[in-house]
Amino acid sequence: MILKAKERGDGGQLARYLLATRDNEHVELHEVSGFVSDDLLDAFHEADAIARGTRCKNYLFSMSLKPSRASFMCVP
Repeated sequence: MILKAKERGDGGQLARYLLATRDNEHVELHEVSGFVSDDLLDAFHEADAIARGTRCKNYLFSMSLKPSRASFMCVP
């Protein structure tokens, strides 16, 4: 399994990227908690607004997973 992680800002761009479906990808948002909004884009905009009140530039942590070829996943 390959793991890639990154600290980053620009929550709006990250939310749009995470929700975009591309070839052979399946996107499903299970839960948004700890924010006023229950929408991912608006929740990340909230995080962006909070970060603007500080000196923090990379207020988000994203991680991508690439399973090995031997692994498989069933999507209902």
